[in-house]
Amino acid sequence: MVRVLSLAACLLLGACQFLAAAAESHQREVTLKAGQYSLHGCYSLPEGPGPFPVIIHNHGSDKNPPPCGPADLVKFYVKHGYAFFTFQRHGHGASQGDYILDVQRKIVVLNALNKQATMREIIALHELYNKDVEGGVAWLKTQKWANPNRLAMTGVAYGGIQTLLAAEKGLGIKAFLAFSPAGQAWNLALGNRLIQAVDHAKAPLFVIQAQNDFALDPCRKFGPKLKPPSKAKIYPPFGDSSQDASTLFGTRDAGIAIWGHEVLAFLSAVMD
Repeated sequence: MVRVLSLAACLLLGACQFLAAAAESHQREVTLKAGQYSLHGCYSLPEGPGPFPVIIHNHGSDKNPPPCGPADLVKFYVKHGYAFFTFQRHGHGASQGDYILDVQRKIVVLNALNKQATMREIIALHELYNKDVEGGVAWLKTQKWANPNRLAMTGVAYGGIQTLLAAEKGLGIKAFLAFSPAGQAWNLALGNRLIQAVDHAKAPLFVIQAQNDFALDPCRKFGPKLKPPSKAKIYPPFGDSSQDASTLFGTRDAGIAIWGHEVLAFLSAVMD
């Protein structure tokens, strides 16, 4: 990775322009096709010639997720020799289409008197957006910088749901890391659908939550079903709220410092 210099040192060395160009050369924003949608994507590469093992990142439900992924998370994986690839599912950020929470709100209103229908349609909605994940992985496998035999996928919250649905399909991915998958959105119907995905996962899973997450059902329900090297782990409370535990624990430096070494060991064990 390019080292970050202070402004004074940068000016003193006359290196600002060089560093900016070098940083840009290791990160690229792209457009990729997933079915009928054009999605915004971005990849960040470590030093070296490649091809690299790749971390595929699924963002959460936020309408405008960082175009190139959470900065702390990108830095962590690239520092350890992984390329980092992320994309905005349709209706998010620069990707065309309907935003998932807008559609979900309409489903709730239209089925106000039929809770079962509401849940069926919301689960189908997650399945629909998982087609974007399939498209992103297919695009990634065409890239010369990516090692198609050493792919891992991660995601937080709604991105964790997408990660589990992808694990059921396999997609040629060797490891799946799901942080707070449906921690806030957990209910019996969605939980049962995700249990089905976990039961049929095609590669090892590591399900991760902080103790103060909105609901600990994901780890508690999935954990007994997982056999080594797959596992589920509840870490100590993180941050000041359940929102911090659900969305920031898996993406910020302070959270990475807690789980990072264990995730790297898991990846090494199942990918190398």
